Amino acid sequence: MKILGLNLGYMATASMCVDGEIISCVSQERFSRKKNDESYPKEAIEFCLDYSGIKSGDEIDFVAIGSLMHDIWHRLAHYYSGFNIADRMQEQHDYWKPLMYEGKEILWQELYADRLDFDQFPGTWGQLASRLSKSPYLTESDQHEVNEHIITTISNHVGVPKERSTFVDHHTAHAAYAYYASPFQEGKTLILTLDAFGDGNSASISIGDNGSIVRVKTISHKDFQIARIYRYITLLMGMKPDEHEYKVMGLAPYAKSDTYNKAYEVFRELIYVDGLDFKFHKIPNDLYHYFRDRLEGIRFDGIAGGLQKYVEDLITEWVSNIVTEYGIHRIVFAGGVVMNIKAIQKVTELDCVKQVFVPPSPGDDSLGMGAAYHCAKEHDSSEIKMLSNAYLGSDISASEISLLLQRIKKENKPYKILINAKSSDVARKIAENRVLGRCSGRMEFGARSLGNRSIIANPRSSKMMRIINEKIKNRDFWMPFAPAILKEKADDYLINPKNIWAPYMTIAFETQKLAQEHLAAAIHPADFTARPQMVCKDQNYEFHALISEFERLTGIGGVLNTSFNLHGEPIVRTAEDAYRVFELTDIDDLLVGDTLISKV
Repeated sequence: MKILGLNLGYMATASMCVDGEIISCVSQERFSRKKNDESYPKEAIEFCLDYSGIKSGDEIDFVAIGSLMHDIWHRLAHYYSGFNIADRMQEQHDYWKPLMYEGKEILWQELYADRLDFDQFPGTWGQLASRLSKSPYLTESDQHEVNEHIITTISNHVGVPKERSTFVDHHTAHAAYAYYASPFQEGKTLILTLDAFGDGNSASISIGDNGSIVRVKTISHKDFQIARIYRYITLLMGMKPDEHEYKVMGLAPYAKSDTYNKAYEVFRELIYVDGLDFKFHKIPNDLYHYFRDRLEGIRFDGIAGGLQKYVEDLITEWVSNIVTEYGIHRIVFAGGVVMNIKAIQKVTELDCVKQVFVPPSPGDDSLGMGAAYHCAKEHDSSEIKMLSNAYLGSDISASEISLLLQRIKKENKPYKILINAKSSDVARKIAENRVLGRCSGRMEFGARSLGNRSIIANPRSSKMMRIINEKIKNRDFWMPFAPAILKEKADDYLINPKNIWAPYMTIAFETQKLAQEHLAAAIHPADFTARPQMVCKDQNYEFHALISEFERLTGIGGVLNTSFNLHGEPIVRTAEDAYRVFELTDIDDLLVGDTLISKV
């Protein structure tokens, strides 16, 4: 059975599930080169169909679409990919404050009418918009119109009969992804989802039992607002909401308790845990202006530190209560809040928790995979197979490499070219403290580069952080990099008494003294925690071989690994994308497939 899984909207993504196994998944931003692209994922869909060998829509058994409710206006305005920090801040004053404080009736779509792009594929959005009511929120009738338009668009594009498309509840899809992508399908497993909003809810508790999922509790978006709090604090600190929350998390460890306590108390006054529920001490009109008034004058790192501690305390208390209630000590997570790796670390450290698994990129970009898993469970007799790895995108073809080499020759670039480069050749460059861009093998899905579209460097000296920032990334000075560690060496570097498996950079760990010596540039400089990728042969033989060769040369069983992109751009996909970054930065070496291109 072939199921096309889709996430439409923020970080639009397509995936393909064949006989219970996810075989491809890629986000539209990798094709459009627009970060967080929310437009219809035309090229992403076409890649998944092509990779599966599907020539006709009749070959697709189902199209599974994550979420029952689909916003149109933010998509048409390119809200996530096109609005900058100033736009998002102005929105608070021009839209939300008049709406929430002054009781004015303002239509978002009219306020931002000049930004609505009705011509984006398939070019029929204007016709849809003309049929919708003049309401701040989509009515039930409006949502029916939007969903019908989505199904028609897919049918016209792919050729799949309209009746084969189905919408899957947002948190049902998150839960299915968390559970079926995990190695915990035997016995009982807690499945927890946490995000900002999805079909009216923000969190859920389910139980997985030998391959089946039963939802036992749902929490409304009106009650669980951790994601929204983090979003607006990100904006108040001058960073982009729905994108830069990780920067706030990265800043938090620099704050000491005497710096963050005042902010922590401000946050603690708002929401608390009551059993399995979240409740307000008091309900503010809105979050942005509420916190702006109360946090004024508190130092920036104190705000970040207070917020992070508050989030960690809320989530760990909630998880502890759930484990006590159901007596299940193994947990899988999904949802945007789960991208907070430090909060997940605190969950792993709870005495009542024995095992935790977080799949790659557990936010909305994986929603289509969850929808496909759910649909497969409902309609396919095949066994649902766990996600074996995250390398679900396009590979680098021989023709791409050939064209690139022709271009280099034509432009008379003074680069040294090594065809059929071996792991030892590449490892030697890294050992010499040269910075490598690696674009080789199938592209990884999700927000984290996992070796195949990565910038790789020697992690031993903390000076490497500054070198990479100055040469390539232009990242904020406080942000840490992450290590890719040989699975066999994980215990040498990580404090992990529960042997938690973390191959996707989705969980943070305390580190051993040896890590602080060997991996100084790839751990957090303030608290020495690490967000590791545990690399094993079964998941990525070539990357494992490269790190093994680096270890043979240096005695260090890991490398610094960061995403291969310019700051603010999507991760590279093609050889051409990689070469562009190579040309625009001071990256020393570029591995494209097995061809090594070196600056002299």
